[in-house]
Amino acid sequence: MLIPEILTKALFLPEKNQTTNVMTKESAFIFKSCRYESEKQCVFLDYAMSSGLTFTEVISFPGAKTNFSSEEQAALKGLMHVLHLAAGISYYKACCPPRIIIEDRTISRTEADFFYKFYLMGLGEFSVKNNLDLRGIINFPVTEQTAPQPSPLILPRRNVLPIGGGKDSLVSLEILRQAGQDFRPIAINAGRPILEVMARGDCPDPILITRKIDPRLFQLNEQGAYNGHVPISGILGFIMAFAAVLYGYNTVIMSNEQSANEGNMVKDGLRINHQYSKSLEFEQDFSQFITRHVMKNFRYFSLLRPLSESGIAALFAREPKYFSTFRSCNRNFHILQEARKYGWCCDCPKCRFVYLALAPFMEKADVVRIFGQDMLNDVTQEDGFRELLGLKGHKPFECVGEIGECRLLLKSLALMPQWQDSALIARLAPEIDETGLNLSALTAKSLKKHAGHNLPMEFERMLDDFIGS
Repeated sequence: MLIPEILTKALFLPEKNQTTNVMTKESAFIFKSCRYESEKQCVFLDYAMSSGLTFTEVISFPGAKTNFSSEEQAALKGLMHVLHLAAGISYYKACCPPRIIIEDRTISRTEADFFYKFYLMGLGEFSVKNNLDLRGIINFPVTEQTAPQPSPLILPRRNVLPIGGGKDSLVSLEILRQAGQDFRPIAINAGRPILEVMARGDCPDPILITRKIDPRLFQLNEQGAYNGHVPISGILGFIMAFAAVLYGYNTVIMSNEQSANEGNMVKDGLRINHQYSKSLEFEQDFSQFITRHVMKNFRYFSLLRPLSESGIAALFAREPKYFSTFRSCNRNFHILQEARKYGWCCDCPKCRFVYLALAPFMEKADVVRIFGQDMLNDVTQEDGFRELLGLKGHKPFECVGEIGECRLLLKSLALMPQWQDSALIARLAPEIDETGLNLSALTAKSLKKHAGHNLPMEFERMLDDFIGS
């Protein structure tokens, strides 16, 4: 996992009809204003509801430069405006009013179409949980005939690598390090697990940005407002694009995989994907939008896109120095600090999937040591593993691998002496039609690259060299 999705996820409301009229009384969501105060190294993003309720989000950029040329100021202005629109999704979702007002700027059809899709697809899981169809509700106003031209500012040729605390970004780190490629690690709201893996990875000069959501939003949630998942990786992409001018870099190297492209379900004809803002579709839309209309000389791509989750697990298994510190369980990254639980909860889709993905490629004792128990020998986990395997319900709303690769992983474990007697493998493997593979064949299949990606040629060579090393 790259950036923890739980950063903007609180408890879902069980049913729409249990909410109060706090959302129905709002007729409009308003983008008020945005500003960057260089002496404070902070962006302030202001929003409001039609009732007069206001919100201010504050994003801090410690260590950022404070003096800017006129060209840099113009670039920051354009980047800040689109960041304002992107981050507003966290507040818009509280009431989902049918009217959107943008007071501080005009927007073109191109911009309106981009953000309509970002809100609609990014709130897909949220819509399912709250029994909403936002296709007839989200409506960005077109108030400008011509789409903006991008800033021609030349950014320094430097890379940043977002670190999320899980296995994926650590594999990217080791790929760049083996290739001798310079980079700065970057994280937003870096908690203990992220700081620990940065220390273990001897990460140089990290950029540590903080995003503070207005506490009024949490109060609104307590009063019964809509709540749920937002496309956090997409929001963070806009933050890192803005930060490119502040810290001096032109390339953001993500660690999203091929598996993120698979949706969870189809509802009312709309494909719902928990990982939409980690998908290749979003990566392409975002990159095209930024370079054509905001910042011409900016790159955003995923180094691991050609690989599936199982391929990344196979590569991570080669890096034992991270076994004791990496954390993928979202309990570590809850937006409320008092709700965080460090380690592995061993009772969520993410824990189940990471356990399943690593098991074939590591010694059983090492996997059990990481998680503290043998999850595949725990019959209370059966329903959760059935969902991962497509044997029950739908693919979990979490950052987990494809159903097909989960089935292949479990079926292959049934052929491995150290795993084949585990209770859930013995119980579930006979229900899966796929043929399992021995370790050598499974590794080769897992590391086979997929064609769909945006990798520049030099970075694809780095990936190839690491896979073959």
